[in-house]
Amino acid sequence: MFNLNDCIGFITNTASKKISDAFNARLRENNITRVKWIALFFIGQEKNISQKELAQKMNANESSIARLLERMEKDDLCVRTRDTSDRRIIRISLTPKGEQLRSELLPLGQDFHEDATKDISPAELEIFKNVLEKMVSNLTK
Repeated sequence: MFNLNDCIGFITNTASKKISDAFNARLRENNITRVKWIALFFIGQEKNISQKELAQKMNANESSIARLLERMEKDDLCVRTRDTSDRRIIRISLTPKGEQLRSELLPLGQDFHEDATKDISPAELEIFKNVLEKMVSNLTK
């Protein structure tokens, strides 16, 4: 007999929501959203990332990313430019203000990770990640 409380989809969705809500609460103290923090992370990591690549990394559609980037540009956190070799490609880079904010917020991500994985051994964490990857692979073949 099916039991929703044992359903992996329900369990992971509930856990994901609780983890996201907890991270959002920490970021709210710094007047930033989790989605904007993730964008800052990837834009700063990849330097001149394309809008399409950013959407893929953030598991979001390009139109949602375009709206996010509009807000980030208004806040002077990033700039969008056309690729010099292919004008169809939009490249994104952080402004000095965006770089500064990213630098200030990266420790929040590290602290959150450490709090979330407290009392979990590196081996357990590796198993957890491997199991999740296998589940995703099973469902996306």
